[in-house]
Amino acid sequence: MIELNARVAATSATFDRFNGKPFVLGTTDCARMVAFHLKQLGHKAPLLKAGAYSTEVGARRALRRLGVQSLSELMDQHYDRWKSPAQARVGDVLCGPGLGGTGDAMAIRLHRDHALGFLDGVCGEVVISDYVAAWKVI
Repeated sequence: MIELNARVAATSATFDRFNGKPFVLGTTDCARMVAFHLKQLGHKAPLLKAGAYSTEVGARRALRRLGVQSLSELMDQHYDRWKSPAQARVGDVLCGPGLGGTGDAMAIRLHRDHALGFLDGVCGEVVISDYVAAWKVI
């Protein structure tokens, strides 16, 4: 199990890298953010094996190259889910309803009811409200 200090350090590094950045498919999007975060925690990032993309169609193709239809499906292949997203700890990955081709909006749990995610085209601290899944990133 990853210690709390390591989880906080990895989450801080992810926050510093993505906070305030505009949403750009294939560069600064939720999939790239989660991949970066997983690497900070010492995990392999299967999301990076999908190849480059810069459009919603390209993102869907990248997911298909990995044999999945969504980011949630990919996370399910590698991590266990919490029974409820409310159980997620600092640094765990959350998923809510997304816009566009992937159907998922991924975020990183920060504290209490806040996460690092994209809203209105910019990455930043968002209030957790409609998240439907969370994975134990241990």
